[in-house]
This record gives sequence, structure tokens and C-alpha cells, in this order.
Amino acid sequence: MIKSVIFDMDGLLIDSERLEMSSWRQAFREMGLPFSEQLIASCRGTGREDIRRRFEAYLAGKPVGFDDLLGRKNQFARQVTAREGVHPKMGALTLLSWLRDKGYAIALATSTDEEIAAQKLRSIGFYEYFDLCVYGSMVALYKPAPDIFLHAIGLLGCRPQECLVLEDSPNGIRAAHAAGAKPMMIPDLTQPDDELKELLWAQGTTLLDAIPLLEDDRAGEEGAL
Repeated sequence: MIKSVIFDMDGLLIDSERLEMSSWRQAFREMGLPFSEQLIASCRGTGREDIRRRFEAYLAGKPVGFDDLLGRKNQFARQVTAREGVHPKMGALTLLSWLRDKGYAIALATSTDEEIAAQKLRSIGFYEYFDLCVYGSMVALYKPAPDIFLHAIGLLGCRPQECLVLEDSPNGIRAAHAAGAKPMMIPDLTQPDDELKELLWAQGTTLLDAIPLLEDDRAGEEGAL
């Protein structure tokens, strides 16, 4: 029976990936570089150092460094967020409230820096729903390595198979599967291919789709007693 639910943040709880994509596109344009959507997609869900390695390989031989490109991207994203605020994904608050009412342990596992993540979640009233939060700085290896989920599972005190992991990115799904948890994908900008579908416990359209699956899981456990 599932006892804990672990959430990713960007692209899952917060509608941020489209802003990230637009901000990268703007930075590439201003720096006079050809935009690579594939590069951005490959970085989705992973951590800063992994992103740096991928970008430095792409930028090899080009007159622009990763830090300059990242700085311009972040500046543009901050300007938009300051004007328009942070937007939660459909069903996020309903699911968090339902999980709390039903007594599930709720955790966050995000590669985003702690200060940035906490600020975003507090701005939309989500932060207090989490029993614990694990950030990228707390683990040695980023997604698709399982470290961040293994750390969260250890803190929760559950077995991996008792944890539902909600993710929007392929890197996050691979990490959750490698950790032995139950991965459920709520795709945002990236749809799962056939290889990734083999790793999924479930797939939904919005976070609301997790509720009937958890209800079925609870009913199955009660019926076995």
C-alpha cells in the first residue's frame, strides 16, 4: 500500500517549464546562438552541474560561456515572474489537500536550489503541505540518478515500493524507477516514449488523476484485510 507521495516541483506543481523554455530562447537569441530545444529538454529535471556539463559541450568553440547565458536566462525569467507571479499547475492544491486529509506523508524532491524552491512554494501557499523537502544540494548525484528519491524515502521511513513519485520529466521518472518507487508521470512539455512508458507505474493528464489511483490502492489494501 502506498503510504507516502513524493513530488517534483517545476513542471509538476508549478507551471514553470514554458517560462524556462521561453527564457532560454530569449537568452540564445540575445547571445546570437542557434536555439536547441533538444538541449533544454535533456536538462529538464536534472541539477545545475549536470546542466553546466551539457551546455559546455554544446557551447564548445562558441564565443559565449554558460554563465553568461544562464545569467541572461535567469534575468528574463525573474522579470516575467515579478510581473506575473508563480502559477500552480491544475489540480495541485486539490491533491495536496486530499493527501493531507487522508493521512499520507508528503515530500518534495527537487533539483532546484532550496531558497528558490521554498520561495516559489510559499508564494502559492504550498510549502506548509510538505512534511519534508529534499533539494539538489543535499545529494551527490542529480536525476536521473536515484539519489534524491532515495534520500527522501529514507527520511520518510518508508519502503521504496510504498512511495508514489509524481514527476513530469523523463529524468525524474528514471530516477524514481531506479530508486524502487512507483513512478507516475504527469507530462508537461515532454511526452513519454515507449521506453519510458515501461518504467511507469501510471500516467495521468493532471495531478487530479492521482486521486482515483490512490483510492483504488487504498481499497485494495482494505479488501485484503
